[in-house]
Amino acid sequence: MPVLVTAADSPLGVRTVRRLLEEGGEVRAYCRGTGPVSQLRAAGAIVATGDLDDEGHLEAAMAQVHTVVHLAGGLLSPSAEAAAYETDVVATAAAQAGVRRLVALSLPGADPGADGPLRRAKGMAEAALRSAAVPTVVIRTSLVDTPRLRDALAGQRLPERILARAVAPLRAEDLVELLVQLDAVRSEAHEGHVVFAADGPTTLGLGDYLERVGVGSSRVGRSYHAPGGDPLLLPGLDGPWLSAADEQVFDAWSFTGVRPRPVGP
Repeated sequence: MPVLVTAADSPLGVRTVRRLLEEGGEVRAYCRGTGPVSQLRAAGAIVATGDLDDEGHLEAAMAQVHTVVHLAGGLLSPSAEAAAYETDVVATAAAQAGVRRLVALSLPGADPGADGPLRRAKGMAEAALRSAAVPTVVIRTSLVDTPRLRDALAGQRLPERILARAVAPLRAEDLVELLVQLDAVRSEAHEGHVVFAADGPTTLGLGDYLERVGVGSSRVGRSYHAPGGDPLLLPGLDGPWLSAADEQVFDAWSFTGVRPRPVGP
């Protein structure tokens, strides 16, 4: 049965779609209609364009789909509230379409009562997934290292307390492989909710991470972006970024057998 990826026109979405296509089978890419839509079609994906708050369009795109991989709503999202609402809509559409499993990304510290807007929204999204009428899987990732994130961080004036935050960054390639292996483990269960933690293999301060990936030196003497371009970035960076010990949260790497590698330049 097919797998559908939301936010498939994002850099992470494109990588995920391409890697799933390598496994064979039908891959559907749900896009907002911008970005590399033609590239996704050329790669072999079936592309549907629409908004993530369009339940009817989503449900139609999800017809006969086994797994939905929901990738929207990260640090660089324009609105935390919209991301939480869209996750609720995606879950409702998936249930109506008869989807067998919905996989979504979240963050350590996600809680409806969290102080920061992003983790509060992720907590609301997790609550919606927990009560969804479809089996759901949540992956709480630490900081995902992408070129877009590096560019955003290079253009921000970061307070010392943010630079000191402990992170366990993971490579985008390893997250994609994790998603692919989770899709490969297909269950016939008709209900259930599971939460996985996916920290990277190395813990270090955010400032040290920036130096490791070659962004730290590029920040010296440059003009910084005006606040407001990425409204969730600074409050989201305030963490937490490390998974707390919780007997109800499972280690994603142990479950899938994927071995993440440390991030580098």
